[in-house]
Amino acid sequence: MHKDIGMAAWIRRWWHQPDQYDWMSEYLASRHLQRFSRFLIASVVFFLGVVPVVMLFSPSGPQGHTHRTIAVAMSILSFGGACSWLAGWPSRRVSTLFAIGANAGVTVACLIAGTPATGLLACATFALIAGYVGLHHSSRLLAATLANAIVTTVLAGVRIAEAGDTAMAVGHVLGMLIAILAVPFGSQLLLHLLSLDARMSDTDSLTGLRNRRGYDQSVLQLIAGADRSQCLAVILIDLDDFKQINDTHGHGYGDAVLVAVADNLHRASAMDSVVARLGGEEFLIAELTGPDEPPLRAERLRAAVATTPSEVTASVGVASIALNDIGGTTTTALTALVDAADAAMYEAKRAGGNQVRHRTTTSPRA
Repeated sequence: MHKDIGMAAWIRRWWHQPDQYDWMSEYLASRHLQRFSRFLIASVVFFLGVVPVVMLFSPSGPQGHTHRTIAVAMSILSFGGACSWLAGWPSRRVSTLFAIGANAGVTVACLIAGTPATGLLACATFALIAGYVGLHHSSRLLAATLANAIVTTVLAGVRIAEAGDTAMAVGHVLGMLIAILAVPFGSQLLLHLLSLDARMSDTDSLTGLRNRRGYDQSVLQLIAGADRSQCLAVILIDLDDFKQINDTHGHGYGDAVLVAVADNLHRASAMDSVVARLGGEEFLIAELTGPDEPPLRAERLRAAVATTPSEVTASVGVASIALNDIGGTTTTALTALVDAADAAMYEAKRAGGNQVRHRTTTSPRA
């Protein structure tokens, strides 16, 4: 009884879980994999579009004027779909329409195949579609995809059985259904592992910069290999009036601004610097500098933010300390530096924003 209740609860959770399209899109973008993914999907869709054209010259392909015309139309639609993927990463709505269209296209291909065996072979394409839906979209769309795939595959098997080979029909249908079901649920397992990796990693999923955990670890490594005559500058950057950007243009536009700012900060920072996003519109950067350089470094980063196409500005606070002056525990000194940079940033914000304020700190000896 308890097992039945537990299974029912699991099915309800699975059925109502939201789609992962925005999260997956951001995850791929943060790891610079969207371009590769677009070209991969476009290539697959293109070559799937070639298949109906090739099958026109086969006795196993579509027969009759109507079926051959449908095959040509399917190829044209596939080529258009491939071009749309090459043009850019689609919105959730376009991606959903792509999945629905792919489902319909494969179903039609199975029905117009010249022989039952060819129709059943075409059902293998459902595994690719279900895998894509399992990674990006809701369980409801996946369930609809699988239901369509199962019905179409069974119908293709019935055609084979009617031709006189029932054993082959049963064997091939079972094998095809195993593949069709295994791929999407494997995709959802992969999605779970990716989300777990994102939560446990040192990287901010949106911008690809380090998160606070990654920042803390990287700064300790930076200090460990540094010349003790250098200073450590910690620069805290908070975008001005960012809530207004989100309210006016939407969170999607705001995310694009954050990614652009992150890229500018990364390019404007020293090669061995540690660049992190704390969350929201706050960024934290640690650099090794000379004694008089921290304000200049901070000003360079403020200017880098101001060159973002969206014309966003930032309030910047910088705190610095000579490495020889770090006493007590290093982690305590680093926390004090971030607090000082935060206080300096609020001074810049109270002064009107788009400015830099600097504080020099000392650390008590152990």
